[in-house]
Amino acid sequence: MSPRVTSWRDYPACLCNNWTYFCIWLADCVIKGGNWFTFISAYSVIAQLRPNDAATHTALFLICRRLPYLLLFPVTGLAADRLNRGALLVAVCLVEGAVSFTLPLVQQRQDIWLLYPLVFCQYCAQAFYDPARTATLPSVVPRRLLHVSGTLDFLGYSLMAFTAASAAGRTAALYGPIVCFRVEGVAFGLAALLLLRPALHVPSSTKKPTAAERRRAVAAMSSGAGPAGSGGRKGEEAGADADRPPELQPLLVDEAADEVLLGLAASRRAESASLGLQEEEEEPTGCGGCGALAYLSQRRNWDVAMTVWVKATGAMVWGAADVLNGRFSAQSCMQSLGGPDQTLGFILAAVGAGCVVGPLFANAITPGVARCWRISIAASFGLLAAGYAVMAAATNIFWILPASSIRTAGSTTIYIHSFAILQHRLHEGIRGRVFAVEFVLFTLSEASSSLAAGWALDGLGWSTHRLSTTIACVAAGFMAMWGLQAWLMWDWGRGGGAAEEHSDHASVSHSPRRHHTAGVHSDVAVLKEPAAAGNGAAGQGASRV
Repeated sequence: MSPRVTSWRDYPACLCNNWTYFCIWLADCVIKGGNWFTFISAYSVIAQLRPNDAATHTALFLICRRLPYLLLFPVTGLAADRLNRGALLVAVCLVEGAVSFTLPLVQQRQDIWLLYPLVFCQYCAQAFYDPARTATLPSVVPRRLLHVSGTLDFLGYSLMAFTAASAAGRTAALYGPIVCFRVEGVAFGLAALLLLRPALHVPSSTKKPTAAERRRAVAAMSSGAGPAGSGGRKGEEAGADADRPPELQPLLVDEAADEVLLGLAASRRAESASLGLQEEEEEPTGCGGCGALAYLSQRRNWDVAMTVWVKATGAMVWGAADVLNGRFSAQSCMQSLGGPDQTLGFILAAVGAGCVVGPLFANAITPGVARCWRISIAASFGLLAAGYAVMAAATNIFWILPASSIRTAGSTTIYIHSFAILQHRLHEGIRGRVFAVEFVLFTLSEASSSLAAGWALDGLGWSTHRLSTTIACVAAGFMAMWGLQAWLMWDWGRGGGAAEEHSDHASVSHSPRRHHTAGVHSDVAVLKEPAAAGNGAAGQGASRV
């Protein structure tokens, strides 16, 4: 696959040509919209029931939303790798919807302490949703469009922030928080219906092949014109299939279906090699989070271990932004367009604009290969540094607004392109657990950055100018670090490294391996045919998936 930049046509094509992904994307938008209703109504309930210590209870509410991700990451990632991800997403939505319909009890009983266990239970279920959804995307989206799907996710988030947040505020003001809680419950129910497609869809590739199909597959392998071969009709069909993603697999897959998929894994590995990535198949030792850590500790996976820190280092920079935005909106010199609430609204609007424009521009100029994504990540840290530098020099709101857009353009690009690298690089059997570890690192970094920023402003008495300057310097340091990594790894996947490793993994083993398809174990044997003279790679065999 030759490197190409992203066209604007790729965005509607990613949605319209793939209904399974469209259902997943739309369900996620519905969930995010519902989350805004509970988020705003929870603030309203806290202010009504505990007006004297609302800040403390707000902090407890936010902690209950984040703590499950830290406590459950060993099992959430494992569930994403072992279970039918579509069914897991549906189950999570049903559980969260049930909790949403019990949240009105907090208002009805006038008991604020009932809010926290309910929110904690809700986000215990949500902790299973994020790794499963993230690990699902490479199974339903063509690899060349994975970064496009990440951009569409942020577009959906921005759309919900603009529309659902304002609708939630108006609903809470007119009808009260109880209605808002129920709206979120309805949203989860609708999302569960949308996710039934990936949960129940049985792809045609898993149907039991006929005897004639099996004979044709064996004959193609024996003649050296198998799916992995070059020049054969089967090879052309496999190449076409490699560009189309396999749909989510059912919970149990008939082993006989493997015969239909001969050579498809080799084709997809070759495609990953052309993108400057490799996809390992070996099952890591350990279980849960320990399995992910064991996988990351292997020397051949050190590139993954470095990549999981990209968003964590980014969160160290952008985690302080919310604290700074609140402080800027309270300063009289920044209130040229209105009071504190209006000022904060304009800042958040600028943040939303950056979330949309940044990745669209970055995708339009960046070829969709890993080595170019690494460069865009380093450049995006430069945008973060530039945004905070403008904030440090700001004297009015008209400096803060473009600075916020520049900053979020960089942070969103970092998020999307680092995700794309991992989604290409990781195989089905480990993807969910690695994403769970990455999310833990990201959450800890973001929370630490926010706490450090608040302590610097309130405890140390720093000004916004000094804090913004310090963060700009930190972002510049990370830009240099990730730029060095991009330079050192530039030639890593250009045919010499990853491509050779792909060739080895495609043909050198006689022994059974453990391979995962959408989180389901299946014993597979890699068959090695004798190399036929003149057949090249075509005579080296194919693998049973």
